[in-house]
Amino acid sequence: MPPEMHWAVVLVLSWITGGLVGLVWIFRQALFVKKIDPASKGVPLLVVSLLGMAGQLVVFIGMVTASSESAAFGGLGLIMLLNLVIIVAGLVAIFGIRRSLVRYYNTVEPMGLQLGRAMTFFFNILYFQYHLSRIAQWKKTGRFA
Repeated sequence: MPPEMHWAVVLVLSWITGGLVGLVWIFRQALFVKKIDPASKGVPLLVVSLLGMAGQLVVFIGMVTASSESAAFGGLGLIMLLNLVIIVAGLVAIFGIRRSLVRYYNTVEPMGLQLGRAMTFFFNILYFQYHLSRIAQWKKTGRFA
């Protein structure tokens, strides 16, 4: 059964927690997708993004405590590189999750799921949640909400 929290609740809780709920929720979605598509690489790629974020924090703390400008400048370059890693791994994860959902819900459990690329790019967690909630409702009642 897909996670079925309403997308607006995910949004509000993400705002209240400074994005922490959104981060947890994308992992929950990726773990669900891993159940329906064992080949999905969403979880490991999200872990790479999370490690990149942790790395940025460590580098930033190092920059703040650095006694020289050259150390701080080097840290800035490393933060930019980590940003690239976070963005690329995150996007590959998100679009991999999209691909797995579309494949599964159009072949194994055919329901004609269509997920737009632009909506996936801009609203990924909330967009997936909207559709996963509808799928959960469909599985419970036999009709879409």
